[in-house]
Amino acid sequence: MSLTVTSLNGAVTQNARQVKLTAFTNPSTGAIGPDTMLLVDGEAMRVADATLSPTLSVTRGDTINTATFAVAHNTLAPVIYGLTSDFSSALGVYGVPVWSYGVDSTITNPQVDATIYIDKATAAALTLTDPNADQKNIVRFVSLTAAAHTITYATGFYDNTTTSDVATFPATAGAVFTIQAASGKWRPVATADDGVLIG
Repeated sequence: MSLTVTSLNGAVTQNARQVKLTAFTNPSTGAIGPDTMLLVDGEAMRVADATLSPTLSVTRGDTINTATFAVAHNTLAPVIYGLTSDFSSALGVYGVPVWSYGVDSTITNPQVDATIYIDKATAAALTLTDPNADQKNIVRFVSLTAAAHTITYATGFYDNTTTSDVATFPATAGAVFTIQAASGKWRPVATADDGVLIG
């Protein structure tokens, strides 16, 4: 069997034991055999009960080969699911958190290297707050939809609050914007090559 791609139908808290998907067809047909696994952002979850499909009971931070941690996930976060035997590599991204934003939001200050997927179907309006003064982490934003998403950063990516306070993605799926924390501010690492405009 092959892996299936869907998304969360509603946000999931860090301690939730149920997740609702936009669609789910159980790949497991018997009580004995490979388990059904979900990969939500970077967290692996084992399906414990699918009788209320597409709402599933899960064990969080579960894995086959690599430890993952239970974290909160936003609505529309991408989900890949299948049998454990369908996955070609270790499940989950240990030590590199992945978050998704499918609605307009203020981005919680990521304090470690991270990837943030933007998966709202229309242009997302995201707001970014200052990092802590001691942070040195890198955050990569990846657009999963063909929409002109914006990230507003009131401090200004180039210390100017009126001409460098908004990063605008091209209306292209796959556009990437990378920033790094330095001295309590976010600094662009790459913009022009990715088509993201700062203004």
